[in-house]
Amino acid sequence: MPEHTDPRLASSAPMTTRSPLLWALLAGVAVLAAAFVPVVRQMLDPERPVAALRNELAAPWQIERSPEGELRAFGLRLPGSTLADAVHRWGDDLQVAVIASRGQGAALEAFTDRWAGAGVTGKLVLATDAQSAAVTRWQDRSPRRETLSAQAQRWHLLADDHVEALRSGVVGLTFLPASRMDAATLQARFGYPAEVVPGKGSTRHWLYPDRGLAIAWDEASGKAVLQVVVLAEFDSRLRTPVLAAAAGLEATAALPAADRPR
Repeated sequence: MPEHTDPRLASSAPMTTRSPLLWALLAGVAVLAAAFVPVVRQMLDPERPVAALRNELAAPWQIERSPEGELRAFGLRLPGSTLADAVHRWGDDLQVAVIASRGQGAALEAFTDRWAGAGVTGKLVLATDAQSAAVTRWQDRSPRRETLSAQAQRWHLLADDHVEALRSGVVGLTFLPASRMDAATLQARFGYPAEVVPGKGSTRHWLYPDRGLAIAWDEASGKAVLQVVVLAEFDSRLRTPVLAAAAGLEATAALPAADRPR
């Protein structure tokens, strides 16, 4: 008499193979879990601000302005961020030093040659509100001076002075894109400027006072320099010098050829 197997026992027997459908479901669960890792990380690390996550891949043209007039650009707030915030973001890629150029006083700056966001790379320089007395002291105590070019020198900071310097506020950003730009690209990314001021040669200055932004663009070479400053300082630090330089060029052009500076 043939034996009959209890169906309930058969259904509880261990499976030796898994169907392709089951493997697909497991893979889908793994993908969803990976997608939620940044969210979980944020929940477990309350000290890491949401804005930092949002701006990790911010593009140079993403300049936000709050109702109070605070700007957010390149992942930093103007005003509001300090050099310590910048170091937290870029780590050892950010170098802090006293810089002096010919014809200008020494100033505390920080820079990184490896800024990248939204597929754009370049050099980012941070200007600070460090007081001149402190800058002079750091310069005098510097353990090493470095010549950058015939026009500029750099003073490295002592460890204690470096800690003090990181408390300085960031008041301006200068970005030098590695790639060339054309007028169509600039306008598509930043919009049409409120004012265009001619510069030396084929240079044009595009001014955006509502975002504290000025772009110096050389039409011939395609090179561009972007500057963002605290809104309250836009006229004094960007617009006024640009207009003064343009007026000087016009005055020079009006002189007889023999009287023009060479």
